Amino acid sequence: MATSSISRFSKLETDPLRNFRFLVNFTFSSGGDSNNEPSAWRSFTGGFTQVTGLSTSIQSIGYREGGFNTTLHYVPGQASFQPISLQRGVLYGKSEAINWMKQLFTAAAGEGIPGSGGKNFRCNLEILVLDHPIVASPQLTASGAGDAYSPTAYKMKFIVHNAWITSLNFSGLSAADNNLMYEDMTLVHEGLSVSFVNN
Repeated sequence: MATSSISRFSKLETDPLRNFRFLVNFTFSSGGDSNNEPSAWRSFTGGFTQVTGLSTSIQSIGYREGGFNTTLHYVPGQASFQPISLQRGVLYGKSEAINWMKQLFTAAAGEGIPGSGGKNFRCNLEILVLDHPIVASPQLTASGAGDAYSPTAYKMKFIVHNAWITSLNFSGLSAADNNLMYEDMTLVHEGLSVSFVNN
């Protein structure tokens, strides 16, 4: 049967990626005695409600050239990266952000990070935009994990380099509200790379 003009353009590849299926992997550099290493210093995967600040910009430096000074010329300067904000609901026992912030106090005091070789407060982030419809992992589905995703079922990946937490905010408390409690962490970093993945 010949492909119609409608179905020919109705392929998944023509649809934009969805922004509501994503995961964030935190990978801390290894170091120190793993038995004494704080739980926040082990790599972990977090589910977040929102990630913002995936932005980079290059400074433009203007200069004038003798003989051609009717036009201002530009050359690229420093790259700058916007701080990244991650928001999620506060879950009992999920203290990675709290522990991370606590360790920054010791780093700022020059005492180093316990169990991390002294100065290990940075990490790399992988932000994975999952495929849609989601690709289930046969192994995890068979084990009864339900909506478990396949680790290779992502189509876009952001890598954030040398990030560390600079602020941690919690939503306000009010007995008159019926809202959920959220935590919002802000990370500064030293680089952002983006790639599309063909799995």
